[in-house]
Amino acid sequence: MKSFKNKIAAGVVAAVFMVVATAGLALADDSITGTIAEKGDLIVLDAADGSYILEGNDLVIEMVGKKVKVTGTVAEKENMRVIKVVTMEEVTE
Repeated sequence: MKSFKNKIAAGVVAAVFMVVATAGLALADDSITGTIAEKGDLIVLDAADGSYILEGNDLVIEMVGKKVKVTGTVAEKENMRVIKVVTMEEVTE
């Protein structure tokens, strides 16, 4: 009986560890550089690896046409890549 309880406790600890580890990965921010474009009602980032729809309250229409570095959380929604923008800064080279 003691061995069975130890196995259950180890399983619970492993499950909690996996949930915490996975949650941490999901909350990690990515930085992507590209050009801001307006496509219909959407503001997107055109990057080397494709386009990202930008989400956030502070999206500035004045950034359209400029090269920027966007930092935020990238997610897949309805077969489209979306960035929940944390910061956006113009890139000057």
